[in-house]
Amino acid sequence: MFCGGDILKKRIFILFVVVLTLLTGCNNDYWLGEIPFKEDQEHQPTIYYTYRFTGESKHFYFQTGKVYYNDNYRSLIISNFKVKENVSDDSSYNLILYFNDDVLYNSSSNNMNISKPGFENIVITDNAYVYMDDKGNIVGEADSFTKTTKETFKDSIKLIAKYCKKGKCETEEFKITYLD
Repeated sequence: MFCGGDILKKRIFILFVVVLTLLTGCNNDYWLGEIPFKEDQEHQPTIYYTYRFTGESKHFYFQTGKVYYNDNYRSLIISNFKVKENVSDDSSYNLILYFNDDVLYNSSSNNMNISKPGFENIVITDNAYVYMDDKGNIVGEADSFTKTTKETFKDSIKLIAKYCKKGKCETEEFKITYLD
């Protein structure tokens, strides 16, 4: 004999599974269009940051962006990169970070692009103590990041992702979202 209570139990169970799947984001940190910030304790130089940020393009995102401007000390960390589901697994990737149109970081060496696991394990860090003369000029060597200030940082940074599949390449710029 068929019991109506069994059908109701099955429907509730299926609804529960669907809701649970949606809430967990199918084991993906990125769902419902929001990028959750993720701490990177391993590479964090100090707790006193100037800005926290995340970034997203059409096919990529990163969860950790922090910059520090403390007196003469400058530090940058960008990590926890992810490839969204709409990119083929056999693509190759390249990531380029610019400050004031000068390259600070390029993941490709000798024009060799990296794999998805390599892309997702990229950690960009830079730090230095910057000393200035009486006229405000940096004394000694400085790279494109350490030449920035906390006032110019947001206008200076540009992060580009490039991915290629079977010789066809696309380039995307990350839109950076500042959290505080």
